[in-house]
Amino acid sequence: MPLELITGPANAEKAKVVLDGYRAALRRGEAPILVVPTFEDVERYRAELATTGVVFGAHVVRFAWLIEECARRGRVRGRPLGRLARERVAATAVKAAPLLALARSARTRGFTVELLRLVDELEELRVTPQRLTQALRAWAAGDPGRLAYADEVSGLYAAYRRRLERLGRLDARLYEAAALDALRENPAAWGSTPVFFYGFDDLQPLQRDAVQTLAGTGAQVTLSLSYEPGRMAFAGRATTFAELYSDDVEHRALKARAEHYAPASRAALHRLERGLFELDEGQLFDPDPVDPGDAVTLLQGGGERAEFELVAAEAARLIRDEGVAPEEIAVVLRAPGEHAALLTEVFGGIGVPLAIDRKVALGHTPLGRGLVGLLRCALPDGSAEDLLAYLRTPGLLQHAELADRLETRARQEGARTADAARALWQEQRWTLEAIDRVRAAQQRGGADLSERLGAELQTLFAAPRRRAAQVLAGPEAQDVAVLRAGRAALEQLATLARADRALAPEPDELAALLHDLDVFVGTRPGPGAVTVAEPLSLRARRVRILFACGLQEGIFPAAPRTEPFFADTEREQIAVASGLRLRRRDELGAERYLFYATVSRPEERLYLSWHEAGDDGEQAVRSFFVSDVCDLFGPELAARRRTRSLGEVGWPDGPAPSERERLRGEASSGPRRREAPVAPLRDEQLVARLRDRAAWSASGIELWASCPVKWFVERMLKPEGLTPDPEALLRGSLTHCVLEAVVRGLMETTGSGRLDAATLPAARRLAATAIERFSGTEQITMSRDPSRQRAMEHRLRADVLRYLEHAATSGSELVPEELEVDFGGPEDEHAALELPGGVRLRGRIDRIDTGAGGTALVYDYKGRVAVESANWRAKRKYQIALYMLAARDVLGLDVLGGLYQPIGGRKERARGLLLEDADPGLKAVRTDRRPPDEFEAIVDGVLEDVLAVVAELRAGALAPRPDTCTYNDKGCAYPTICRCEAA
Repeated sequence: MPLELITGPANAEKAKVVLDGYRAALRRGEAPILVVPTFEDVERYRAELATTGVVFGAHVVRFAWLIEECARRGRVRGRPLGRLARERVAATAVKAAPLLALARSARTRGFTVELLRLVDELEELRVTPQRLTQALRAWAAGDPGRLAYADEVSGLYAAYRRRLERLGRLDARLYEAAALDALRENPAAWGSTPVFFYGFDDLQPLQRDAVQTLAGTGAQVTLSLSYEPGRMAFAGRATTFAELYSDDVEHRALKARAEHYAPASRAALHRLERGLFELDEGQLFDPDPVDPGDAVTLLQGGGERAEFELVAAEAARLIRDEGVAPEEIAVVLRAPGEHAALLTEVFGGIGVPLAIDRKVALGHTPLGRGLVGLLRCALPDGSAEDLLAYLRTPGLLQHAELADRLETRARQEGARTADAARALWQEQRWTLEAIDRVRAAQQRGGADLSERLGAELQTLFAAPRRRAAQVLAGPEAQDVAVLRAGRAALEQLATLARADRALAPEPDELAALLHDLDVFVGTRPGPGAVTVAEPLSLRARRVRILFACGLQEGIFPAAPRTEPFFADTEREQIAVASGLRLRRRDELGAERYLFYATVSRPEERLYLSWHEAGDDGEQAVRSFFVSDVCDLFGPELAARRRTRSLGEVGWPDGPAPSERERLRGEASSGPRRREAPVAPLRDEQLVARLRDRAAWSASGIELWASCPVKWFVERMLKPEGLTPDPEALLRGSLTHCVLEAVVRGLMETTGSGRLDAATLPAARRLAATAIERFSGTEQITMSRDPSRQRAMEHRLRADVLRYLEHAATSGSELVPEELEVDFGGPEDEHAALELPGGVRLRGRIDRIDTGAGGTALVYDYKGRVAVESANWRAKRKYQIALYMLAARDVLGLDVLGGLYQPIGGRKERARGLLLEDADPGLKAVRTDRRPPDEFEAIVDGVLEDVLAVVAELRAGALAPRPDTCTYNDKGCAYPTICRCEAA
């Protein structure tokens, strides 16, 4: 077998041997193929070959392309199913299977993904459904529960394979096996093309099969493998070496070479490569430690952000002070995508550009969110939020604020469904025909729906670019990735649905699939950017500087993964019972090798970093692999570690890594300065408008007295509300309407608005009729939630009836005469109340009860709380006193007092101010009755406060009053505007 196996540790010049052999084959005109692990490796080795004059004829590929070439030469037709289509085949098989033992598990979201992991393993091992069934039944013999489980697992595998056969398609693993089988049956089909493998430190079963199959064709195959017998770091790779090695394999074992390391770092880094994991059991430290110098450095962060800040600051220093090119630096993380957002933020804040490949869910991108929203709008359960997501797709609306207006209206009018919100839109705007197109396609079937969505995605992508062609860069380039991923997925699903309608997902399933579809975004490695990568992506190349980050227990080394279908003990039992050996990994051995491969990559400097706690303060434990490194260099390495505490701002131990960080540090250590609170109004025109205002309202005066800033926001700025008016406000307005209808009804039927025991039954009927009449109209829409609306109607009915019973026994001799009396407005019947200093007042009095000789009591309805006259000034409740003056001076009545009447509270008795002998039969609180001199003093005191408030209003004397701003004095209502905290 013409297989050459080249082994050796890291930095043993395996790449040189492989590339020398590749160049020699090129010189012989044999058109060799070089196979490397990643796309970045393809570009790197093409460039490296070009530097030695190999420009034409260089054929550097990934393993997937090699399989395609095997299939082409072996005449295997077709292409394998894509990932999404394959998941649909598996999901359909699961859905159709009569499961009992697996029924609950099959309903979980990750079941199909885990099933396909098992399928991959079985297909790589060339296990047929029949072989799996036999093996599992042998394992389950004599155990009915285990037998039921075994039959369901093997049944799912068989159902999946049958559906593939029905489609006439192969998945990726079966396609690879078919390509290799074709070459095994006809070795001459490959020809004499030499194949060189480099950078594969381990091989999956099908990859090993490919190496052996190609070698069996007679072509020269050269494979490099990181392996050195007897070393703990390579224990996890011993099986791969044993399976490839045989007597007819040419084996070249290379020795470690220190020359690949920079001279100043050579001793430390070479010692690390040779000694990692090799100390005898029980040894705490290497008896002959090497001074790590600057070659190996430990970085310890208090939290994850602090750890990344240390890394970014050191990278910035290396670039700025030592002239290291950013592309010569690599940051290695176990799962870079999980940290992409934080890494981008931290490194960007320090000014270090990153090249990081990450994935986002299509539904989390603006373009993808719009597409998913469009699809959901076409479904019966589509929501108003779905329609808004569609309308907010960038560029779809030339005026984006139109979507905001629709949201406001939908919230305020209770439009919860997509159809209801669409109706609101189309009342004033154009028809949203895209929804109709998608709905029509849905009715025609899954294939048409997928094709229609692909077209709509193209339209949405083009929307912001319809005016002119442009080169997309930066964040806009993400839309290209979304378009590519979305259309590829939809094309897969359309093809699948046309082949078998049963494989088409239901529309709601399709929406979920699209929402969760992975879209790969980010920046490719290249000049000017620090590379962020996972450990395996660097196995075929070296870097000058390497930061190994996130070295935590459970992350590196990773916690052992338990296979969901068959754990290790069950796999061992299956092997004993049937001879079928499912994969069992040496988890710790694999983790040791991965760490060894990582720390052996840098030529000049290695940084190991970890954090002591999560950013929420939860404790995190350092990886024991870091301790293995420390053991090689003695306690000095750990003692010299650099630290940064959780939440630390500034860089007290050295210069700041960027100007921005320097300014942040100065700000954090300098004196605390608060932003100045809002100041009095200075605009002359605005102040003139306030000074010359025709009339003021009592409620506005009370609002200013509580907080001028709150008055300015709510009465001058008047921000448009996004949500409906508060339920309490709507309920209060409706209460006024119902009570007015009751009193007016009594006036019409009895000739008087008096409410007593005789008229109480009629008042009850009138109240019920009023609530019935208003029901379903805008006047009684207290809540957009139908169930809550019914509950509030019931509560309103109970409150009104309870108040009517109370009023019927109040004992008052006065009779309701005037209702909802408006005064002071430009169209009101009554003039404004004239106060000293040219102050004019307008308002609406809820009710005035009158008696003989023009005597009158003024009532103002309140929700639950009525304020007694002793506290009017302290609590800034001026309204009833001002309405008393209006009833006296504008309406010409002899005012006996004014009362706040609570509706719906526990205490139904009115509170306020009465002359001590007025309306003697009225059941009033004793302390509310005052002699004339006290009565006048209270009203005059309120008037004095009101005039002072109006003087402030006219002067624009804006000032924050956070202590009295909100209800029950609970703090500032608008802190971002006011910029002043309560005392």
